[in-house]
Amino acid sequence: MKLQYKTRGMSDPKGKPKVYFSSHPEDFDEALPLITEDLLNHANCAVFYDEEIGSAGPADEEVEDILKEMQLVVFAVSSKFIHEKNRAKDTELPLALKNHIPVLPIMLENGLGYEFSNNCAKIQVVPKYGNDPTAIPYDEVLQTFLDSVLVGDGLAEQVRDAFDAYVFLSYRKKDRKHAQRLMRLIHENKQFRDIAIWYDEFLVPGESFNEAIKDAFNKSSLFAMTVTPHLEEEGNYVMRVEYPMARNRKSKNDDFEIIPVEMYESEDGKEGEDWRIDQSHLKGQKDFEYQEISDLQDEHRLQEMNKSFLDALERIAKKENDGSSRHRFFIGLAYLNGIDVEINHEQALELLQSAAEDPAPCMEATEKLADMYLNGEGVERDSAKAIFWQRKLASQYKAAYDENHDPDEHKGYGTAYFKALGKLSDMYRDFGGVQAAIDTAKEALAFCEELEQEVGIREQRRDKALILNRLGSLCRERGDLDLALDCYQKAGKLYEKLAAEIGTQRARRDLSISYERIGDIYRKQGDLSVADSYYQKAKEIRVQLMKEAESAGSRRDYSAVLTKLGNVRKSWKQYAEAVQYYVEALAIDRVLMDEVKSPQAVDDYGVSLVKMGDIHKAEGRIDKAADCYEQAYRLFGKNAEKTGSLIFFDHMAAACEKLASAKKKRGQKREAEVLYKAAVERREMLYAAGKTEASAHALAVSCYNAAAFLEDKEMMRRAYEIWKRLSEKRPEYGKYRDKAEKLSR
Repeated sequence: MKLQYKTRGMSDPKGKPKVYFSSHPEDFDEALPLITEDLLNHANCAVFYDEEIGSAGPADEEVEDILKEMQLVVFAVSSKFIHEKNRAKDTELPLALKNHIPVLPIMLENGLGYEFSNNCAKIQVVPKYGNDPTAIPYDEVLQTFLDSVLVGDGLAEQVRDAFDAYVFLSYRKKDRKHAQRLMRLIHENKQFRDIAIWYDEFLVPGESFNEAIKDAFNKSSLFAMTVTPHLEEEGNYVMRVEYPMARNRKSKNDDFEIIPVEMYESEDGKEGEDWRIDQSHLKGQKDFEYQEISDLQDEHRLQEMNKSFLDALERIAKKENDGSSRHRFFIGLAYLNGIDVEINHEQALELLQSAAEDPAPCMEATEKLADMYLNGEGVERDSAKAIFWQRKLASQYKAAYDENHDPDEHKGYGTAYFKALGKLSDMYRDFGGVQAAIDTAKEALAFCEELEQEVGIREQRRDKALILNRLGSLCRERGDLDLALDCYQKAGKLYEKLAAEIGTQRARRDLSISYERIGDIYRKQGDLSVADSYYQKAKEIRVQLMKEAESAGSRRDYSAVLTKLGNVRKSWKQYAEAVQYYVEALAIDRVLMDEVKSPQAVDDYGVSLVKMGDIHKAEGRIDKAADCYEQAYRLFGKNAEKTGSLIFFDHMAAACEKLASAKKKRGQKREAEVLYKAAVERREMLYAAGKTEASAHALAVSCYNAAAFLEDKEMMRRAYEIWKRLSEKRPEYGKYRDKAEKLSR
């Protein structure tokens, strides 16, 4: 592997959280700068990547060794990533999961969640180009995830301050595995658990390398040296620079210790003699003044080695810690993330659980345990355990709130309890417990009134509106539209007050989303007039936001509500007005396609073209309809060819069918025949890829339409058989079955 990195301002990666990025080789050049910019905007981390991602690839062991040093692995997910053989999916993803490293899949195309789950891993994906304005924005989702996994600068400094002492570990790069083993040997002794070990795993040689060594060396009180035959080689950095520097410091400072440890293989507990350092070879080297290494410890004589470290640490005035649950939390984080110690998931879990279960618990440790099981960080993903620790966190904050709450002295426990309940509700929803999610959201809602004293009226309104929206979405998911509407309307009134009071872009956008959600419920209930009025309110806000922000997101939000207004006019058969909305949305989508240049932006424009074609067709303007369908068909085709996405193939098949229908109405029978057959072929491919109910129904529709035009009895029989099979499970397909049976006769 040719490992490279990116940081903010290309600063030194040492001490920063390590993130590994990968993708399908064909997506790499486009995805790397996009995703890296997103990551660095939200976290002061170091993003590592293999510059030779398209090569034959290194051995799995080399990849695994690199990944073990990472706190997060990020994949840019495309259809090619999912459906074609590539190292990112076939090697790096399984190794990350095996070693319990959190994985963040970022979708470059919408609608790949199901395919990723079925073909890659049962992990939720994050859409970079989401087109639903009512969903949580990508930036917020990314920030929340990174905050739950990576340790920020401030917290990292608190972790470093918690260590009793610092050890500088010196080793040849060739002896990397020996150095890692020495760190583990030291930390296996619980007396040394709180000792930090400086270990330059990912530094690049050069000026920054030397500066980093100097800083770490000055901070350390003990110099541990990995001794192998590689030290006999002339000109190596350890013997030329580091060891003489340590000897010089010890000669001037009694509070500095040197402990060299010989590292070598031992079979069946017996000391091996065929690969041991010959100290006599080290004498007389000309590169530096050298004295024979004294008091050489043996890694296989652990008791003696531990005594030498213990004696040394006692002599260098070891800093005492308070042994509190918070101290254990800090040290647990260090082992979980490799902050100046080796990564040791077992040690981290033991320390964090101890801190969370202490009679005076550290709530940050409890929260971290919930996130660990949720994200698979250092442990197997386990939704039940994630919920257990999140529920425990909520109860701990509630107890602290009840015990310490003073209306005149707010400590934030109430807000923390509210947020813990909100996250617990989300966990229940994501893992299938919709009723439990609703009950927990109601619990948070009931607590909102008490928050007013702690956070103030304005913040309390925002929190209450937030939980009302969450509750409304849950009720809508369960099919309780009346309760969902009630929640959305109450949230809307709160957002109206907030927008009037502070008038920020965020407050007004929240209000527009609330109006859109209310409109969606009314439309679903069949009350198009009221739905239209709420969409109009959302439109008024978004047109102003678009003028102020001039961002792709604000234009996308505006286009979305224009499309919904057009849909209402189309339902009313007010085609002229519908066209006006669609034309405006189409113009915005065209600009976004040219500006963003993502497959999703191209798809959005294609969908708008299809909607415009539908209006022209309804008005009898078949030529214009055919032109729109043909443009969309070509765009979907290019997208499908470029990405291999089943979503784009599905859109392509739908446009193909609409274009075939338009050609038929224009009397272009030969062209219509070719298109109908092409649509059936693509539907057959899509059905074979997923065998879902939706793809089966779509295939039957395509077969039915083609058979009716071509007078093909076999194709009609195919449609009948599919609908017959579907109707055995879902009676509503019976009407399609009967229609196909009638025509097939």
